[in-house]
Amino acid sequence: MAGRPRGTGTPTALKLLKGERSCRVNSDEPQPEDGIPQCPTKDPEVRAIWDYTVDQLVKMRTITMADRDALHTYCEQVVIYRKAADLVRKQGAIIGVEGRQIKHPGTIVMKEAAAIVKMFGRDFGLSPAARTAIKVSDQQKPKQTGADASRLLSG
Repeated sequence: MAGRPRGTGTPTALKLLKGERSCRVNSDEPQPEDGIPQCPTKDPEVRAIWDYTVDQLVKMRTITMADRDALHTYCEQVVIYRKAADLVRKQGAIIGVEGRQIKHPGTIVMKEAAAIVKMFGRDFGLSPAARTAIKVSDQQKPKQTGADASRLLSG
């Protein structure tokens, strides 16, 4: 049966808020370490995107140490998109090759990078639509245990 890949379902916190049946709630969901990961590269362009994005994620209170590699990929792809867009802007979307006009190969790079940025951006809540599915309280909530989840679901 086709469907969403495993691991891409509704977050446990949202299931609890919606009153999901207890058999559909993972009471043993791993909890990532709190904190702000360090950027794993020295590339100044990537670091600029990293610093800006981390600043936003800190303000939204949605970043953890486990997000480092996914966030790094997001930042790398933003840089790749920008470089390809600059090249297309300078050379034109249609270029001449061997006496014929073709679509600039940079547009393909832009399209692929944009898709990756969109995917990771959605995971991080970096679009208006993605933020509608995220709920962050003013106070840090304690981690849910199986007993807590059952109590919330039953009552």
